[in-house]
Amino acid sequence: MTNYLEKSSKYIIYVCGLLLFLCAFFTGVEVLLRKFFLISLGGVDEISSYVLGICISWSIAYVLFEKMHIRIDILYHKISKKAQYILDLISMLSTFVFISLISFFAFDVFLSSFEKNSLANTPLGTPLWIPQLLWASGFIFFLIVIIILIYKCLQNIFSERKNDIAVIKKDIL
Repeated sequence: MTNYLEKSSKYIIYVCGLLLFLCAFFTGVEVLLRKFFLISLGGVDEISSYVLGICISWSIAYVLFEKMHIRIDILYHKISKKAQYILDLISMLSTFVFISLISFFAFDVFLSSFEKNSLANTPLGTPLWIPQLLWASGFIFFLIVIIILIYKCLQNIFSERKNDIAVIKKDIL
Protein backbone atom coordinates (compact mmCIF):
# COMPACT_ATOMS: atom_id res chain seq x y z
CA MET A 1 0.00 0.00 0.00
CA THR A 2 2.70 2.46 0.97
CA ASN A 3 4.77 1.53 -2.04
CA TYR A 4 1.78 2.43 -4.20
CA LEU A 5 1.28 5.72 -2.32
CA GLU A 6 4.92 6.67 -2.62
CA LYS A 7 5.04 5.85 -6.32
CA SER A 8 1.80 7.75 -6.81
CA SER A 9 3.20 10.79 -5.02
CA LYS A 10 6.28 10.69 -7.22
CA TYR A 11 4.14 10.49 -10.36
CA ILE A 12 2.00 13.34 -9.04
CA ILE A 13 5.11 15.48 -8.57
CA TYR A 14 5.97 15.07 -12.25
CA VAL A 15 2.42 15.95 -13.30
CA CYS A 16 2.42 18.99 -11.00
CA GLY A 17 5.80 20.09 -12.32
CA LEU A 18 4.51 19.85 -15.89
CA LEU A 19 1.37 21.80 -14.99
CA LEU A 20 3.39 24.54 -13.29
CA PHE A 21 5.73 24.70 -16.28
CA LEU A 22 2.74 25.08 -18.61
CA CYS A 23 1.32 27.82 -16.38
CA ALA A 24 4.64 29.68 -16.51
CA PHE A 25 4.82 29.18 -20.29
CA PHE A 26 1.30 30.47 -20.90
CA THR A 27 1.86 33.38 -18.51
CA GLY A 28 4.91 34.33 -20.58
CA VAL A 29 2.92 33.99 -23.80
CA GLU A 30 0.16 36.11 -22.26
CA VAL A 31 2.64 38.86 -21.35
CA LEU A 32 4.18 38.86 -24.83
CA LEU A 33 0.79 38.89 -26.55
CA ARG A 34 -0.34 41.82 -24.43
CA LYS A 35 2.89 43.72 -25.01
CA PHE A 36 3.24 43.27 -28.75
CA PHE A 37 -0.25 42.49 -30.08
CA LEU A 38 -2.55 43.99 -27.42
CA ILE A 39 -4.48 40.74 -27.11
CA SER A 40 -4.99 38.38 -24.19
CA LEU A 41 -5.49 34.66 -23.88
CA GLY A 42 -7.84 35.32 -20.97
CA GLY A 43 -8.02 33.21 -17.85
CA VAL A 44 -4.33 32.32 -17.62
CA ASP A 45 -4.02 33.94 -14.19
CA GLU A 46 -7.15 32.22 -12.93
CA ILE A 47 -6.14 28.78 -14.14
CA SER A 48 -2.59 29.30 -12.84
CA SER A 49 -3.91 30.09 -9.37
CA TYR A 50 -6.03 26.93 -9.37
CA VAL A 51 -3.08 24.86 -10.57
CA LEU A 52 -0.80 26.30 -7.89
CA GLY A 53 -3.21 25.44 -5.07
CA ILE A 54 -3.86 21.96 -6.44
CA CYS A 55 -0.15 21.25 -6.94
CA ILE A 56 0.70 22.34 -3.40
CA SER A 57 -1.94 20.11 -1.83
CA TRP A 58 -0.89 17.08 -3.89
CA SER A 59 2.87 17.64 -3.48
CA ILE A 60 3.13 17.65 0.30
CA ALA A 61 2.84 13.85 0.54
CA TYR A 62 5.93 13.48 -1.65
CA VAL A 63 7.77 16.01 0.51
CA LEU A 64 7.01 13.91 3.59
CA PHE A 65 8.04 10.64 1.93
CA GLU A 66 11.34 12.16 0.84
CA LYS A 67 11.93 13.92 4.19
CA MET A 68 12.35 17.27 2.46
CA HIS A 69 10.29 19.17 5.01
CA ILE A 70 11.90 21.36 7.65
CA ARG A 71 13.35 19.36 10.53
CA ILE A 72 15.46 20.33 13.50
CA ASP A 73 17.97 17.52 13.90
CA ILE A 74 20.46 19.13 16.28
CA LEU A 75 19.44 16.92 19.23
CA TYR A 76 17.49 14.24 17.42
CA HIS A 77 20.50 12.06 16.64
CA LYS A 78 21.90 12.39 20.17
CA ILE A 79 18.90 10.86 21.92
CA SER A 80 17.93 7.19 22.23
CA LYS A 81 16.11 5.36 19.46
CA LYS A 82 13.02 5.05 21.64
CA ALA A 83 12.98 8.81 22.20
CA GLN A 84 13.45 9.34 18.46
CA TYR A 85 10.46 7.10 17.76
CA ILE A 86 8.38 9.06 20.25
CA LEU A 87 9.41 12.38 18.69
CA ASP A 88 8.55 10.96 15.26
CA LEU A 89 5.14 9.94 16.56
CA ILE A 90 4.52 13.37 18.09
CA SER A 91 5.52 14.96 14.79
CA MET A 92 3.19 12.71 12.79
CA LEU A 93 0.31 13.18 15.24
CA SER A 94 0.60 16.97 15.19
CA THR A 95 0.76 16.90 11.40
CA PHE A 96 -2.28 14.61 11.39
CA VAL A 97 -4.29 17.03 13.53
CA PHE A 98 -3.32 20.01 11.38
CA ILE A 99 -3.99 18.30 8.04
CA SER A 100 -7.23 16.79 9.36
CA LEU A 101 -8.53 20.28 10.01
CA ILE A 102 -7.34 21.55 6.64
CA SER A 103 -8.89 18.53 4.88
CA PHE A 104 -12.18 18.93 6.72
CA PHE A 105 -12.53 22.60 5.83
CA ALA A 106 -11.25 22.15 2.27
CA PHE A 107 -13.83 19.42 1.70
CA ASP A 108 -16.48 21.65 3.30
CA VAL A 109 -15.59 24.45 0.87
CA PHE A 110 -15.90 21.99 -2.01
CA LEU A 111 -19.30 20.72 -0.81
CA SER A 112 -20.60 24.24 -0.36
CA SER A 113 -19.53 25.24 -3.88
CA PHE A 114 -20.94 22.02 -5.33
CA GLU A 115 -24.31 22.37 -3.58
CA LYS A 116 -24.66 26.04 -4.55
CA ASN A 117 -23.22 25.47 -8.03
CA SER A 118 -20.88 28.41 -7.37
CA LEU A 119 -19.08 29.97 -10.30
CA ALA A 120 -15.91 32.05 -10.22
CA ASN A 121 -16.57 35.76 -10.54
CA THR A 122 -14.24 35.93 -13.54
CA PRO A 123 -14.63 35.95 -17.33
CA LEU A 124 -14.12 32.16 -17.39
CA GLY A 125 -16.91 31.57 -14.88
CA THR A 126 -15.25 28.36 -13.70
CA PRO A 127 -17.48 26.06 -11.63
CA LEU A 128 -15.57 26.37 -8.36
CA TRP A 129 -16.27 22.85 -7.20
CA ILE A 130 -13.89 21.43 -9.83
CA PRO A 131 -10.63 23.04 -8.65
CA GLN A 132 -11.79 22.82 -5.03
CA LEU A 133 -12.38 19.07 -5.34
CA LEU A 134 -8.90 18.57 -6.78
CA TRP A 135 -7.44 20.80 -4.04
CA ALA A 136 -9.25 19.01 -1.20
CA SER A 137 -8.38 15.59 -2.65
CA GLY A 138 -4.68 16.41 -2.39
CA PHE A 139 -5.04 17.07 1.33
CA ILE A 140 -7.00 13.84 1.79
CA PHE A 141 -4.26 11.92 -0.03
CA PHE A 142 -1.72 13.47 2.35
CA LEU A 143 -3.90 12.50 5.31
CA ILE A 144 -3.87 8.86 4.17
CA VAL A 145 -0.07 8.96 3.93
CA ILE A 146 0.17 10.43 7.45
CA ILE A 147 -2.09 7.71 8.88
CA ILE A 148 0.13 5.01 7.41
CA LEU A 149 3.27 6.69 8.78
CA ILE A 150 1.66 7.02 12.23
CA TYR A 151 1.00 3.29 12.14
CA LYS A 152 4.63 2.72 11.23
CA CYS A 153 5.81 4.99 14.07
CA LEU A 154 3.69 2.98 16.52
CA GLN A 155 5.20 -0.23 15.19
CA ASN A 156 8.67 1.20 15.81
CA ILE A 157 7.85 2.24 19.36
CA PHE A 158 6.27 -1.05 20.41
CA SER A 159 8.47 -3.48 18.53
CA GLU A 160 11.89 -2.03 19.41
CA ARG A 161 12.93 -2.27 15.78
CA LYS A 162 16.15 -0.57 14.81
CA ASN A 163 14.79 1.91 12.33
CA ASP A 164 13.36 5.38 12.53
CA ILE A 165 11.12 7.59 10.46
CA ALA A 166 14.06 8.29 8.17
CA VAL A 167 13.93 4.73 6.90
CA ILE A 168 10.26 4.01 7.38
CA LYS A 169 9.56 4.24 3.69
CA LYS A 170 12.15 1.54 3.04
CA ASP A 171 10.51 -0.71 5.64
CA ILE A 172 7.02 -0.45 4.25
CA LEU A 173 7.88 -0.68 0.59
